[in-house]
Order: sequence, then C-alpha cells, then structure tokens
Amino acid sequence: MIWGKVIGALAGFAFMKWPGAIFGALVGHWFDRGMAQDFSKRGAWGRFLYGAEKAVGDANFIYTLFAVMGHVAKAKGRVTERDIAQAQYLMQQLKLGTDATKEAQDAFREGKEPTFPLQQVMKDFSASFYGNRDVLQLFMEQLIGLALNDGVLEKAEHEVLVDVAKALGFTRFQLDQWLMMEKAAFRFHQQRQRSHAGSGGRQSSTKSDLEDAYQILGVTEKNSNAEIKKAYRKLMARHHPDKLASQGLPEEVMKQAQQKARDIQAAYEQVKEHRNIR
Repeated sequence: MIWGKVIGALAGFAFMKWPGAIFGALVGHWFDRGMAQDFSKRGAWGRFLYGAEKAVGDANFIYTLFAVMGHVAKAKGRVTERDIAQAQYLMQQLKLGTDATKEAQDAFREGKEPTFPLQQVMKDFSASFYGNRDVLQLFMEQLIGLALNDGVLEKAEHEVLVDVAKALGFTRFQLDQWLMMEKAAFRFHQQRQRSHAGSGGRQSSTKSDLEDAYQILGVTEKNSNAEIKKAYRKLMARHHPDKLASQGLPEEVMKQAQQKARDIQAAYEQVKEHRNIR
C-alpha cells in the first residue's frame, strides 16, 4: 500500500517543503504497514487489498530474480544451453504456473539484453520491499546459489554480482563472505547427497566436510562454542518460514530458502558432533 506515503509526503511538503515531505513520507510508510496488517485481519475487501499488494511483490521478486539471472548468464559473453536449462529447472523447482513461467522466461530474455537497466531494476526491487535487509540478503543468496550452480564463477559473473550487491546497499566484502558460504554449502550439499546414496542412508564425514560446515555457519574452528551457536541461531532465524512469510516473500522462494535452512542445520549438527557440544 502506498497511499499513506503519498498523502503524508504531500501534506508535509505543503507545510515544510522538502524536509516536511520526507518526514510525511516516513510517517505514511508506517501507516501503510499498519493498514496492510490490519486489512489482512479484516473482511474480504481488506484481504483482497492485502493479497493484491502481495501478488505484486511476489511477481516483482520472481521477475527480478530471473532477469538478473539472465544478465549474469550473458555477462560471460554467450548464454549457454546449460544456462537456459538451469533457468528452466528453477522454474520447475519453484512450481510456477503457466502465466508465471512465461513471465519468468520473458524476464530472463530481458536480462540478456545489452540495454537491461540493472541499476534501476535493483533500485525498484529494493523499494518494493521497503529496503528490508533480510529480504535483500535472501535475494543475494538466491542469486549467488544460481550463479554457483555449475560449480564455477567466472570473473564477469562476479562483477555483475558486485554491481547487484552495491545497488542493494551491500559491500564487496559482504558479497565475498556470502560467496564463500554458498560455495561451502554447494560442496557440503553435494557431498551429503553422494554419501547418502553410497552408504544406504548413513552419513560419513571428512575433514573437508567439516571445513565446509564451519564456512556455512560463517565461523571458523577458532570461534568458541557460544559464538558458533549464536551464528547458527542467527542464520536459522533469517530462514525461518514464519519470518519469511511475514516479510512478503513468495511461497515458491520460501521453499528454496527452507532447503538452505536444512543445510545450515546439517552443518551445525556436524560441528556439534565434532566438538561434543550437547
């Protein structure tokens, strides 16, 4: 909902020019959020308004994800069959309907265009979620996971990720830290699948698995048990289904995030076992 921000900004401008407009928009923003929550608890019309706004947010998340995915793929110089297959696989994993699938395909093609306005798209995306850092970080995690799906991240792809991160207000250091965590998660997840398939369901671990488990949690062996537990809880809280739902994320994306939560849980269990943490 945006009318609170619009009315607040206009009223503030009438009394105090631009400083008043900024203050009025901020007051209107909180009003809109309160109204959205209130509408969701009221009758059919309120649920319709709230649902309509959420549908716009869902479509924006999906569009931006696939458009930037196409842009990252094109950064290498040529979009490969593997890139296209990966996009199609993600559409299937997200269980997109017919219309949503077509929109995702169109977005992927738009992202490949040389004139694709990356900075403006990211600015609009951030604004649509009110600059929510958790949502924006989750978007980055999704994008990084896609970029690393083939196990290789080329320099041109990395530079696009840097541009996206900066457009969303993150630093290159933060991006590189997430890349390290996602690479570890990719290796950890692949190893667990191979181990599970080769041992009839029993999990085996190696030194490299343990190193990946630490990296997934964003810690090292030098961290204390208390620090590791704190890092684990912070990561799990960010990927909790209830929290993701309250932030307006599409249900399809939440399912993907829940897979990451399972990897975080598995990594923590391995670290706990190694350290004999009760």
